[in-house]
Amino acid sequence: MTWRRIGSVLTNTLTEARLELHWGTQLVSATGTSLLAPEPDFSHTNAAWDKGLDLLAGRSVGAKALRAGLVFEALELVLLDSQRERASLRLAGHTLDDGRRWLAHQLEVASDAIAFPTHDLPSHAVGEGGLFSEAHAEERRELAAWFANAARLLEALVADEATASAVRCWPHHFDLASLIALDRGVVAEDARSIGVGFSPGDSSYGEPYFYVTPWPYPETDHLPSLEEGARWHIEGWTGAVLTADALVSVRDADRERSAMRALRHAIEVSRTLLAE
Repeated sequence: MTWRRIGSVLTNTLTEARLELHWGTQLVSATGTSLLAPEPDFSHTNAAWDKGLDLLAGRSVGAKALRAGLVFEALELVLLDSQRERASLRLAGHTLDDGRRWLAHQLEVASDAIAFPTHDLPSHAVGEGGLFSEAHAEERRELAAWFANAARLLEALVADEATASAVRCWPHHFDLASLIALDRGVVAEDARSIGVGFSPGDSSYGEPYFYVTPWPYPETDHLPSLEEGARWHIEGWTGAVLTADALVSVRDADRERSAMRALRHAIEVSRTLLAE
């Protein structure tokens, strides 16, 4: 799959679409959350961008290895049998609970057998029982392009990292990310690592952005310079960020190369900081 065009929609107009998709992703996560054995790192709840189907897909569940998925532009909940769509529900005009009951029916389990992951989410009417909207299809299409590009970029970045986790989407923050472990046999909280990921926007930035976060966080007094428009974020957490505005200011044909260079450099800078 090739790099997709981004920037056709202003980055500061994506919030409403992003919030609805974030809540819709809880439906994708609900199958793994409810029907898989719990994992200590909560990986049973996560999802991945399926490049072939161009959607966000959850974990496989049951003897038939069925997956829930979310088509961004159409705001459509789907049930997948391998790489085929088995059933679908347009979420517009429906509630989260409607989607949950539909999934239970399709999976042939009791309605209360499907539950959402438990974590705090950004406030939105859908989370309070409101209906999903027909609006913002163009913004959802733009966010799909960002997710597809991010999955492509992040997978390439960690392909040669032997200790990197798979690139997955976490329903809590609605981000795509991989963790490069630098220590083995060390308690997780004390182990050095580098997080590499993409957020479609959150309380830190109202636009999509890529990030590289060294752990433990380094001192911020004399952080080294970054490349290709990336900069340091130091409020609440410390990491290199490449915002959507910075990336779309680059010529369209150069954006993938520029983002790759920015993130690779940030990873190497993080390694150096963690080695000190």
